[in-house]
Amino acid sequence: MKNVIYFSLCIMIGIIALSCDNNDSAYYPVPSDFSVSPNTEQSLGVDGGTIKLIISAGNLGWWIESSVDWCKSSQKYGSGDGEVIITVPKNTTASEREAIITVNPTFKKKPVIIKIKQQC
Repeated sequence: MKNVIYFSLCIMIGIIALSCDNNDSAYYPVPSDFSVSPNTEQSLGVDGGTIKLIISAGNLGWWIESSVDWCKSSQKYGSGDGEVIITVPKNTTASEREAIITVNPTFKKKPVIIKIKQQC
């Protein structure tokens, strides 16, 4: 009889332990909306210049990539809202040139791609 009670008690404890959900009190953040302005093609003259990107990211992190080394950002990584300056030097080549700036958000949100064209 003791074995039956012991066995029943073990089964009940096992069922209770398996039915507990450890995630009841866990916090899962909801990703914020993500936008960058301007988010269209930008044109600069031969002398170059700067473009100010305004990033609205809420609780998201982000990072910036440039397709070329001559087009630089004032900041490569960040989180939340912010401003980043893209600097384009004078074009000393004999042809128009182009850079692609990609602002990547976290949480698998869609990146924002900005094309910069510079005259020669």
